[in-house]
Amino acid sequence: MHTAVKMGVDSFQADRSPDKAYRTAPLKGLFSHAKGGFFHDGRFATLFDVVTHYDGLLGLKLNEGQKKDLVEYLKSL
Repeated sequence: MHTAVKMGVDSFQADRSPDKAYRTAPLKGLFSHAKGGFFHDGRFATLFDVVTHYDGLLGLKLNEGQKKDLVEYLKSL
């Protein structure tokens, strides 16, 4: 399975990049996504939702406190 598809991104998003790999949005200015949603298509309302998505997808087993800490760290970048 295409790596991007496993991450929840259709191959169209990945295949248009030069190396055929999904590229995440730059973290600088992350706050600007708060109004339009997070992820490439805005499907997540909050950054916490994105962290929860990747926690489940990648089997990170983060607890709620760790997720909140990660969100605060990402917001500080």
